[in-house]
Amino acid sequence: MHHQNSWFFRSVIAVVTLTVSAMSFATFAAAQRNDVRAIYDASATVATNIPEIRTFNAPPAGFNPVIASDEQLATYGFPPYPDKQTDPARYAQWVKAMGASRTRWNGELKHTGAYNGPGRPAPAPANASAGPGVSYYYNWSGFVNTNTLTKYNAKTSFYAIWSEFNVPAVNQPAGVCDGGWDWEVSWNGIDGNQDQKALLQGGSSSEAYCSGGTYAWDYFAWIEWWPSYDIIGEFGVNPGDDMYVVTWNTSPTQGYVYLNDETTGAYSTYGLNPKSGQPGLIGNSAEYIVERPCCRLGNYYPLANYVWDFWAQSDAYNFTDYAKHIATPYYPGSTSSSTYLVKMIDDNDTQVISAPEAQGKYGIFFQAENCTLSGGCTP
Repeated sequence: MHHQNSWFFRSVIAVVTLTVSAMSFATFAAAQRNDVRAIYDASATVATNIPEIRTFNAPPAGFNPVIASDEQLATYGFPPYPDKQTDPARYAQWVKAMGASRTRWNGELKHTGAYNGPGRPAPAPANASAGPGVSYYYNWSGFVNTNTLTKYNAKTSFYAIWSEFNVPAVNQPAGVCDGGWDWEVSWNGIDGNQDQKALLQGGSSSEAYCSGGTYAWDYFAWIEWWPSYDIIGEFGVNPGDDMYVVTWNTSPTQGYVYLNDETTGAYSTYGLNPKSGQPGLIGNSAEYIVERPCCRLGNYYPLANYVWDFWAQSDAYNFTDYAKHIATPYYPGSTSSSTYLVKMIDDNDTQVISAPEAQGKYGIFFQAENCTLSGGCTP
């Protein structure tokens, strides 16, 4: 009996030790990730031609992000990664993108004079029903994960969002030359849905021009912190290129966007701040969006005819889930009541012009519809 009790006592000690060790590891991991966020902020010091936007020193020759420490990733501006154990497919996607990060782009940032603003709600067209979890916007289509925050929270605000998609090839509607630029942008970002005061975002831009028999196209990567500045153009991309985008933040007034054209190997990372006196983030929404920017002749640009576009892998984390390696509940195909499907309608409130469809949990299939394909969206 004494021997059995002694064995039991030692077993209890072992269980308690393992439990404490696990708790200590979780606490250590959370603290370590907080330290890493501070390194991002301390390392984004290289000035650009826009005062509120800074970048990082380039990594040394032979630097491999996949085997680098978290601290080294932060020092050179490589993005945080989805958890390897709880989010293995998204982690594998990150590994692939890091392998495609071959040429760091640090060229001159270019103002476009247009902006991607918050989602602007619109009434449902007469032939469509809103339905549970479905919203209509004039400028957005896509999916939005939300929480109920009304101010920034260092534990439960959205921390980061990852996406991979093809740069849409665009034209104007079939057989139509509408006298200007039609525009489509694909992006992921934080805020701008429930919170209409700030929006951090980045992605690809696809434009098609026709006037008087002259045709032109323009494709580029871009970043933005609305409303502090307009769409900021970066390196050129090609229709059909595979884009990998990570958007994250370390405080209400410090955000980051990593853009990688996996097809060409060009990539960049920039730290963005709002202008003095302008609002910071709340972190109450994470978005996966096809948008038409503003403004052409006082209205949103006509949505370029992108036909369809596929997003392969997207999800988002809040600070606590990421720090403690908890599987995220935030992704486009979530059936939670806090996730919204958004359809874009034309300026006259008559028809859907861009519609998303979830492909499983993490994929999205976007389709251009109605006048975006056949014409008539503009007067």
